Amino acid sequence: MPDLRLPTAIGHLGDLLHPGGNRFPWPEVLTESGVSARGLARGPRTVTLRPIRVGDESAWRRLRLADDARLSPWEATLPPDSPDALGSFRDYVRAQNRLARRGEAMPFVLEVDGVFAGQVSVSSIRWGALECASVGYWIGAPWEGRGVMTLAVAMVLDHLLGARVGLHRVEIDVRPSNARSLAVCRRLGLHSEGVRRGLMHINGQWADHVTFAVVAEDAPAGGFVGRLRQV
Repeated sequence: MPDLRLPTAIGHLGDLLHPGGNRFPWPEVLTESGVSARGLARGPRTVTLRPIRVGDESAWRRLRLADDARLSPWEATLPPDSPDALGSFRDYVRAQNRLARRGEAMPFVLEVDGVFAGQVSVSSIRWGALECASVGYWIGAPWEGRGVMTLAVAMVLDHLLGARVGLHRVEIDVRPSNARSLAVCRRLGLHSEGVRRGLMHINGQWADHVTFAVVAEDAPAGGFVGRLRQV
């Protein structure tokens, strides 16, 4: 799945024009109710995206350990020669929330009917001449294949491209062999921009990714969540 922990740093005019400070409300909570009844996903009543907290560590570890064999093939890793190091969960949460307060990230937890079910992470938010971001996600096995993650990503896209945040472009990078993640992007009608060679270090090696993207002008008139109602 797309990377959740290692936001990419780039130097560009868009960064030089960044005025500093946040450009959107944070913390932010996104919620869709009556999910099954409205045909948005199968099973849940409510899907919520809210900021990750230090207190999520136990639930996060239980779910990730239970799903390690399923998730590890898509997990971002550090190259052997990297000077970086992965810190503790507490360090990760604090770093992500610092980025969020600066308007550079949105570290969401995915909850299904109040239960920790995964993450949707918005990273590499750039302003100025770029106004763009990347989205990554993972979901626990109990909720896989029910349309929950498709709904969660739709909620995030509507939020990012809508008036409350106002980005112009959002992209998702997916391994070509990750069929479920590819299906999320295709069901949402995102445009495939082709393969980016060796884009990210995944599960111990440099891996190609397919880039899917949407720009604000191409977003559905009724939003991505609205599009799911019509499918």
